[in-house]
Order: sequence, then C-alpha cells, then structure tokens
Amino acid sequence: MKQISLYLLQVLQTRRYAVPGIYVLLSIGYFVIYGADFLRNLEAPTWFIAPIMAFGSFVAGATFLGGGSVAFPALTKLLAVEPVTAKTFSLAIQSVGMTSASLYIISRVRDLPYAFIALYLCGATFGIGAALAFLENAIPAIDLRISFTLFLLCFLIIYLFTLHSANVSRRTHLENTWRDISFTLGCGALGGTISGLLGSGADLVGFSLLALYFRIEIKRATQISVILMAATALIGTAFQGWVFNRIDTQVISLWYVAAPVVLFGAPIGAIFCRRIAPRILLIFICIVVGVEFFTTLYLVPIDHSRIIYYGFAALASICLMLLFRHQAHKKHG
Repeated sequence: MKQISLYLLQVLQTRRYAVPGIYVLLSIGYFVIYGADFLRNLEAPTWFIAPIMAFGSFVAGATFLGGGSVAFPALTKLLAVEPVTAKTFSLAIQSVGMTSASLYIISRVRDLPYAFIALYLCGATFGIGAALAFLENAIPAIDLRISFTLFLLCFLIIYLFTLHSANVSRRTHLENTWRDISFTLGCGALGGTISGLLGSGADLVGFSLLALYFRIEIKRATQISVILMAATALIGTAFQGWVFNRIDTQVISLWYVAAPVVLFGAPIGAIFCRRIAPRILLIFICIVVGVEFFTTLYLVPIDHSRIIYYGFAALASICLMLLFRHQAHKKHG
C-alpha cells in the first residue's frame, strides 16, 4: 500500500497531464453517477449555491480562509439555512473542493511537510470529534454566526502580522522538539474543534501556526493549510455521515449542485495563489473578510446581553496569535 501511494505521488509530481486528466475523469464520473440528481436539484433556491460556491471554492484554493468562509455566511444569511446545516454542508463541500485544490498543490509543490500534516491531523481528528459529539448543540445558533465573523476578523489581523515578518523557512521537517509536537497537536485539536462548530477553521489555525510560530513563507503556509482543511473536511464529513448520521436531505441537495463547481474552482484558486502578487492577494482577502463583517452587522441581530461573550471570543483569538509570536521568538531566538 505504501509503495502504491508513493507511486501515485510520483505520478502526480512528474507527469504534466496527469492532474488535468484526473479532473476530467472525476467530472465524468460525477455526472455518470449523480447527473440525474444534479439536474433534479437544479431549481430555485438550491441552484443559487452554484455561483456562491464557485466563488467560495476559488477562495478556498487561493487563501487560508477556506471555502467555509463563504459557504457558512452565504447559507445562513442569504438562504436562511440553520447554522448547523450550513456547517455540515461546508464540511461536505470542502471535502470535494479543498481535496481538489490539494491534488493540484501536491502535484506542483515539492517537499511538503507530510509528518507535520499527519501530526496536526491527529489533533484535528480529536477536536472535530469532540465538537460534533459534545459542543454542537450546546452553543446557540446566533453565537455561531457572530463567532464566525469574529474568527475571520481576528485571523485577518494575524495575516497582517505575518505579512511583514521574516518568514523565510522552507523546511520540510518542522516538529523538532516536544514543544513543537505539543503545539502542533494542540493547534490541530483547536482547529478541528472550530471546524466541527463552524465548518472551517483547521486551515486558519494551521496557517497561523505555520506562519507565526514556524515562520514558514506566506504562500507555502497557505498551500499547506489548504491540505490541512481538505483532510479535516473529509474526517468531519465521515464523522457526520457514518458516526452521527447528521447529513440531511437539504445538505445532500446542495451538495449535488455545488460539487461539480468546486471540483474545478478550488484548483483555479490554488493556481491564483501561486502566481498572484502578495499585495493583490492581501487586498482580495481583506475584501472577503470585510464583506463578511459588514453583512453580519447589517443582517444578523446582535443580542447586546452577549457582548461580553463575543468580546471574550475575539480576545481569545488575539491571545492565541500573541502566544504564537512569543513562542516563535523563544524558538528562533
């Protein structure tokens, strides 16, 4: 099995037409198996998810924000979908889109830190399982919506911090000490927990760990974070479908329409990430987060009695960022 995996990885990285051919085969296979379901669900308002996820999958491949940064707010605000359903759909559709983008990244980027990825995913598996089993029904839906916005806003601040830092490392073996290992496992658990509640987050936490603590170059950290979210989405979808049985008919209908769109949208975003100037990428990310923030202020009724809770959530995110920076200074001297 290991030899087969190594062979497939070598094929992806050395043969020019291997990846485009795989995408073509996957799209043909999708329409052969699900073509009738796709056409049956292509009606209002379900069809509207296709253009939403065309943009969302592009964001997923191009940035560390993930497709959930578009899917979750669009479903909850525009289509009035319950946050739990929106989260379930976000994980399910990212298991297609982010995996598709990861396929492109693996085929084009050399020397990825696979040991770090495996270690992070161990923590993420624990975190997302705990969130789905114990936390999902304990947090009010309105808090999930507002927490998602605060989460994106705080991690935009992290991106701005890393933009001017000396992130030049291209190491492939990151976990050199017990502190590195514990940080990676802990952040994986945190990212998995957030993903289990909001449908996205493993990529944001992973990006922050890579860029702030390990000081990995920004674009490379983004590429690795896409792979982290792809695997987390697959794990989360498997948990929801096979363990907790929480994938309802609405999620399936939306998935039928959006899946063929994100299959190609996410790799296009990954190509954009590789080729675009960092300044343009920053402007693009700021626009996405800005739209999310102002639509939340305008569309989501805020319970003023919960302001302290929201402030604590934002403060916790910023403290995590400062912890990364502090530990990085200790690590790198």
